[in-house]
Amino acid sequence: MEDTKLKDILNYEFLSDLSITDDGKKLFYKKTRPNYKENKYDTNIFIYDLKTSENYKATDDDKATIFTFNEDSNLIYKKSSTDEEDVFFVKEGSGVGRKFFSIKKDVQSIKFLKDNLYLIKASEKKTKEEKDRKKENSYFKEIDKLPFYLNGAGFIEEEKSSYYIYNIANDELKLITESTYENKLYFCDINKNLDKILFLRENSTPNKVMDLREDLILFDLKTNSEKTLVANEFSFFTAKFIEDEIIFVATDMKKGGINEDCFIYKINFDGAYEIISPSDFDMSFGNSLGTDSRFGGAKTFDVYNDRLYFVVTHFENAPLYSIDLRGNLRKEIEDEVEDFAVNDDDIYYLSMGADTLGEIKKKGCKKPLVENKIKTNVCKIETFDFKSNNDTLKGYVVLPRDFDINKKYPTLLSVHGGPKTEFSDILHHEHQMFANDGYIIIYTNPHGSSGRGVEFSDIRGKYGDIDYDDLMTFTDLAIEKYPQIDTNKMGVYGGSYGGFMTNWIIGHTNRFKAACAQRSISNWTSFYGVSDIGYYFANDQTAGDIWDNLEKMWDQSPIKYAKNVKTPTLFIHSDEDYRCPLEQGLQMYTRIKLNGVDTKMYLFHGENHELSRSGKPKGRIKRLEEIKAWFDKYLKDEN
Repeated sequence: MEDTKLKDILNYEFLSDLSITDDGKKLFYKKTRPNYKENKYDTNIFIYDLKTSENYKATDDDKATIFTFNEDSNLIYKKSSTDEEDVFFVKEGSGVGRKFFSIKKDVQSIKFLKDNLYLIKASEKKTKEEKDRKKENSYFKEIDKLPFYLNGAGFIEEEKSSYYIYNIANDELKLITESTYENKLYFCDINKNLDKILFLRENSTPNKVMDLREDLILFDLKTNSEKTLVANEFSFFTAKFIEDEIIFVATDMKKGGINEDCFIYKINFDGAYEIISPSDFDMSFGNSLGTDSRFGGAKTFDVYNDRLYFVVTHFENAPLYSIDLRGNLRKEIEDEVEDFAVNDDDIYYLSMGADTLGEIKKKGCKKPLVENKIKTNVCKIETFDFKSNNDTLKGYVVLPRDFDINKKYPTLLSVHGGPKTEFSDILHHEHQMFANDGYIIIYTNPHGSSGRGVEFSDIRGKYGDIDYDDLMTFTDLAIEKYPQIDTNKMGVYGGSYGGFMTNWIIGHTNRFKAACAQRSISNWTSFYGVSDIGYYFANDQTAGDIWDNLEKMWDQSPIKYAKNVKTPTLFIHSDEDYRCPLEQGLQMYTRIKLNGVDTKMYLFHGENHELSRSGKPKGRIKRLEEIKAWFDKYLKDEN
């Protein structure tokens, strides 16, 4: 078997957006492949027939977007979008699709309801005059709101979208309600009788500053009226109809700040709610296991047969649970779950492993329905538990191919983002690339990570303190347990929070001979005003304030200690990263240059905070090439 190489990620097939037809006969999913030549991703919809086990391609234009399916289990998907209309095709059987209907709007989502009815979210098509006016005025931006841009979306504009019921029989669009900046709505669920809809409404101050708490809105389709069930109390993850009530997942952020784990509540149509998750339930909702080997959408929540199904991150795993309105909690799948679909007693899910990308499995079956094992060598990952700051943590060591206990190896400490995410043993192409090239990779999940409850993830005011201590304790123990680690050839790197920690580490120790800080935070005091989340994240996480407690925020800023840096450091940033904006990396780069230390920055145009995970293929490959070249320069004997 060949080594896992840098460009192997271009051959990966990423499965996502798993769903099942109402009759339980077919699974639908997307398959995405990088297209290096055209510097984009090609996505098509696939169907797995659960009766015949036939797995086949349903679209072939490489640009599959939104889709649903009707009562006959036929695929309905958006085929094209023109200046006049969005065209939807239906695929019946194994033949080619045919035009089914068209809507003279920009359709963002579609959901089959019953018979000839679909729930549509759409906005008006731009007229030629509007497009010309936008182009003519492209030399300036008007900013009057906070946040003023969002990572991956760009500057926020005053655009309106609406929700409709579309009747294909008479080609009628019936307006339900509009969503604007001042009244921004997010669809949650529609009940079985199709007479009630749940929305979340984003709250903003009169001065257009977005709040983190939303309103839960019950909309009555019979009377075209809405009722606010919960006003400005929670930050919601989801809300769903179940039996004759509503179940929702939310946090009031009172115990752990903005990174606090949610709890599960039930609420009646009069707005009376109560918590139903068990008192000892302390898990992080969603799959927050870090990897560069997934692409596309996935669900965290769904309701079936009066139970809410949901994915959580628990320690270094992402199992599937379910709960009913009486609080009866049940673990459904112990395996790592990326996405899932439920029908009767059957649960189908996407799952990653140490040597697989996301592949489709069925609960209770050992063999995957759709396999997705990588074709190159996967190096062995060993683990050990250790104590740090009164908690037991897990350390990971990826050993090089043909590991020889009598040899010394260059070693990289990899730090994940977040901080409320975590690493595990699922496939991480970047780690495997380095290990196959003769590096030892070490990583752990310090305090602040997800999966161990609210107290563990709450490091407000402790950035660079408790987490740094965890990482250095782990590094010392890894060296002790693995004497093959060459302590004279160690590097450190990470992105986002991992970039913050890289910046912090090189300002506090010279033990690492090279570093790479990506999409990092360096200065909380400036991050506060330039990041799309800065105005609430910086104060919350540092437990400081620029005006009333500046020293608290400054003390946790790596730039304060940058004058101490002697470690050659590579910086990687994107000019459309609005989560950790470019100036954060430039501040560290500038100071280290002034220190007389070798440093370099690669700036990626048109990319954002997601460069390493979903950036354009050419950018992803260039990034890997330069990171590897940097560490090879300082940590390999031949250089």
